[in-house]
Amino acid sequence: EEALEAKYGLAEAVVVDVEGTNNDIIAALGSAGATYLETTLTGRERIGISSWSQTLLAAVDRMRPFRVPGAESVVQLIGGIGNSSVQTQGNRLLSEFARLVGATATFVPAPGLVGNRTMRESLLNDRAMESVAQEWKRLTMALVGIGGLAPSPLLQASGNAVDPASQEKLRTAGAVGDVCVRFFDSAGNLVPSDLDDRVVGIDPDTLRKIPRRIGIAGGESKHKAIHAAISGGWVNVLITDTGTAVALLQR
Repeated sequence: EEALEAKYGLAEAVVVDVEGTNNDIIAALGSAGATYLETTLTGRERIGISSWSQTLLAAVDRMRPFRVPGAESVVQLIGGIGNSSVQTQGNRLLSEFARLVGATATFVPAPGLVGNRTMRESLLNDRAMESVAQEWKRLTMALVGIGGLAPSPLLQASGNAVDPASQEKLRTAGAVGDVCVRFFDSAGNLVPSDLDDRVVGIDPDTLRKIPRRIGIAGGESKHKAIHAAISGGWVNVLITDTGTAVALLQR
């Protein structure tokens, strides 16, 4: 943990001693994330949380209710409306987390991805979305997953995933992963694409100005994305597994 903090300039690193399948790693990271949040939330936090992360869902599922409020508010960082069959999971992630920490919940009343820039601009100019955007600027903490180029099963099922053609364009442009559907290359630099004009969510500059940006992610398939995310300052607190930590220190 200290070596990761020193090498990548992280505010904090938590390394979980776990091996096994991807599900084993997600479960262990979920437990570690729950413990970290239970012991570090001060009650004055304004927290942004991404909608479609299996690891974040695992963390929330393992949290216990706070006896006193752990935060003032919890705000969705990217649109959550999508496939109705899995929408309840995205809603549960936000609403249950808010309930556990004793905070008010604010949803993004829009899909995470829309068809074109005009649709996105129209949504962002809506009074309800303007209110959410103001909340993003006031956040003191972000809680995010770190995605590889291929979407997770949960994101894929949500209806908010990037389509295969756009994935290929991003791959050609050098993208290796994303945070909140903002894709970056191996050095952590934002990869500009048409996709940015379709995302209804927090913009990269506002995201990276949040004081504490906690990424919970691990597993071999995420090594490149996690390295890029911490190199580019997308997260400054990392909760990950030993295999990923060793790989990051060997780079």
